[in-house]
Amino acid sequence: MIDLVRGDPKNLVYFLQEDRAKPGHFVFYEVFANQADFDAHNAMPYVKDWFAKLPELADGGVEVMRMVVLGVPKK
Repeated sequence: MIDLVRGDPKNLVYFLQEDRAKPGHFVFYEVFANQADFDAHNAMPYVKDWFAKLPELADGGVEVMRMVVLGVPKK
């Protein structure tokens, strides 16, 4: 999954992290330039397949947090 997301040309940043204090608690951190790019990513077959598997894999459910990047450098 990591290679597929990082290979998405619209993906700017992607990390999969595991909480050291809570083994088995994972955080997916991904950045897209805009909502349309994120929506296109979520429409990809491999992402849909992953979402379909999450209920059996994620004990306690999944929480999605939408955040905004602050202090973006000016070009």
